[in-house]
Amino acid sequence: MQAYLEGLAPVFDIRLIDVWPWLPLALFSALLAFWYIQDVIATLRAPHLNPHPDLPDTGPLVTVIIPARNEAARIGACLEGLARQSYRSFEVIVVDDDSSDGTADVVRRFAARLPALTILSSKGLPHHWAGKCWACWQGANRARGDWFLFLDADVVPQPELLAALVERATTGRDMITLVPLIHLTSLAERLVLPPFIGLISMIYPFDRVNDPSSPLAFAIGQCIMVRRDVYAAVDGHRAVRGSVLEDMDLARLVKQSGYALDAAIAPDLLDVRMYNGWETLTEGLKKNAVAGYRSGGVRSGLMGMRLGLMAIMPWNMLIAGQALPLIGGDPALAQALMLAGAALLIISALCWGAVVRYRFRISPLWGTLYGPGTAVYFALAAQALFQIRSGKGVEWKGRMFPR
Repeated sequence: MQAYLEGLAPVFDIRLIDVWPWLPLALFSALLAFWYIQDVIATLRAPHLNPHPDLPDTGPLVTVIIPARNEAARIGACLEGLARQSYRSFEVIVVDDDSSDGTADVVRRFAARLPALTILSSKGLPHHWAGKCWACWQGANRARGDWFLFLDADVVPQPELLAALVERATTGRDMITLVPLIHLTSLAERLVLPPFIGLISMIYPFDRVNDPSSPLAFAIGQCIMVRRDVYAAVDGHRAVRGSVLEDMDLARLVKQSGYALDAAIAPDLLDVRMYNGWETLTEGLKKNAVAGYRSGGVRSGLMGMRLGLMAIMPWNMLIAGQALPLIGGDPALAQALMLAGAALLIISALCWGAVVRYRFRISPLWGTLYGPGTAVYFALAAQALFQIRSGKGVEWKGRMFPR
């Protein structure tokens, strides 16, 4: 028996030697394929808040607070949406944050349709305050509602938004944040925003955000509703007054204080076009990139690495497969690299295509540009980091953010 086993040993050694170069490739390819599929599953499983026929039309008073800086072209659609709300127990406070484009004039046109409408002119920006935090804080100090709903001026509420939020709030939530349907119109938006939003979804999965036992917190400033007494208990926007990512920091403060945080997708309750082309997109993403990395910490870096590998490795496999024979490498391994790269590109296009179709309601063909869009976003983030470290800072709406 021993002689028989000794005779088989060389066979097993040869097979191990033959298989070894293929094993890392197979395992890594399987990992990438798993990540692509995992993104689809996570997208489909994200909690939703949807309208339905039995929503309330009255209840606790909600104060809608809208900070607005040079939003004359977009705030009208937001106020139009509020004027059509099925829920009627609400007031609106618009804080004109030193606008120079007639934002306040546009707001005044809705005085007849929104009787409980107040326009505040923001007082001079105090030292160490970010402009949006200061505007929100001033609005909150004038609010009479049991709930504060902070909306960005560029979001468009659908008629059932307030009713759906109030109904959700009665189930024991203290702070609710909703992700709107993001309209992608220009090439720049369709190229860069899907991977940017995808990265945020990786860093902050909503099942963990909504889990009281998890320290992970998330909020998006486009739509945040918080209980009045909770806002007061955590000192609201004054507690995060210098933050560029005041929404995330406020959510973290609320959750750390032991209150119930709830995040959901709500494409049928509100929508937004975040940017209107390359210039505003680059300005906005650069503003958020460094602050977002600092907010997400190690998790942000790991998820960024994950997305980067998913974006570039299939292409690298194809390139390596073509280059390997030129330097005298194994032709069989080169063929395997090209086959794996091509298969992963197909899988990524299918999976990311499903994600962009479901999340943004655009053609799934845009999923083929998810990888290049990731590279563009990382380039913007790197540029922003360089500007911060060189002391130049990044600009947003005419104000400089040095860090």
